[in-house]
Amino acid sequence: MPRPKSVSDTEVMDAAIAVLAERGMAEFTLSDIAKKVGLSRATVIQRFGDRSAILRRIAEHEVVATRQYLESLAVETGSRGLWRFLDEIIGSMGPGDGFSVRAAIAAMEAREHDLRALANVRYELVQQAIMARIPDRPDRQEIAQTVHALIAGATMQWVASTHPDLAAYVLEVVSRACRRLFPDLPQARN
Repeated sequence: MPRPKSVSDTEVMDAAIAVLAERGMAEFTLSDIAKKVGLSRATVIQRFGDRSAILRRIAEHEVVATRQYLESLAVETGSRGLWRFLDEIIGSMGPGDGFSVRAAIAAMEAREHDLRALANVRYELVQQAIMARIPDRPDRQEIAQTVHALIAGATMQWVASTHPDLAAYVLEVVSRACRRLFPDLPQARN
């Protein structure tokens, strides 16, 4: 009978993300992950395979987590329901402390086909969730894609801004743009 795991796969993936944040992609090693969770490098390799495999598992985990998170949110159609949803998902970005890890993962997603495909699944989940809250109109899908692009674009603009808070900055930008589509949309919180 196999020995029970003393460290869960989720704990190993969390450690991998932490190592990525601490050391960057160039110095991201399985040895560092193993050390962080108190396992041998051989055990990490046995459970996950190589470095690329653990990154794929992290990406797969993010798809599941994104789906669960979005499904946990109430679906309220209309401009106010849309804004409550946007306020929630953008607010979950926080002040930007973990942004460098997200940017490193996005760079990997751009280069590696499997990771890009999983990122696309996440993006489609977000766009579908946005679309579900937009009032019934023929251009709902296009608007959902545009709103999602606004979120992504504002996130990248924040990098070059002097604004101290990622979520607040993105909410402000997205609010201004979305009020053109939905004039009764509430103002962004400060």
